[in-house]
Amino acid sequence: MKGPVVIGVVKDFNFLGLKQKIQPQMFHQFSGHAPFHFLVRLKPGSPSKALEAIETVWKKVAPGYPLKYNFLDEDLNRFYQSEKRLSNIIAWAGGISIFLACLGLLGLAALAAINRTKEIGIRKVLGASIFTVWKMLSRDFVWLVIASFLLAAPLTYYFSNQWLQQYDYRTTISWWVFAVTGIGALVITLLTVSYQSIAAGMANPVDSLRSE
Repeated sequence: MKGPVVIGVVKDFNFLGLKQKIQPQMFHQFSGHAPFHFLVRLKPGSPSKALEAIETVWKKVAPGYPLKYNFLDEDLNRFYQSEKRLSNIIAWAGGISIFLACLGLLGLAALAAINRTKEIGIRKVLGASIFTVWKMLSRDFVWLVIASFLLAAPLTYYFSNQWLQQYDYRTTISWWVFAVTGIGALVITLLTVSYQSIAAGMANPVDSLRSE
């Protein structure tokens, strides 16, 4: 009796989620086996014409059975529905947090400018420029952002790395991700504080010193 014949071997590929290692997979067609799944490769673009052609052939081959089909990329995407939901939640929560933080920074900058109105007026009378006033008011906020970043970066790396450990095939967290995040936070802070700082620097010192 003639044994099975191997007609091809392919490289390893992921047919399950990336949380699992690649398992052995065999495609076979034994004698007398009636296949119930067919894999069809479609050209890129709209699949409507190809589906119509497949349905026409299917009705001729198996008129008593309805054609049921699904797309492989959609099946693979279903492995990562929880990751997509988590990504959306983090994106929305992060965006709202940044917006609220900017409002808080704007309020703190306004309060700092009001509390130092007299000092700013005296400095301007003595020749301080708008840039000097901006640097004076922004310095404290910059140090707060740097301190926050130094505290948050190690924690973020630790918890992100722990989350990635559940995947057998995973990426690594590069240092430039944290560098870009820190620079972005610093830029957002400076842009937010600059509005109040420049306004305080452009104010007439006579108005702030009138009561002295």
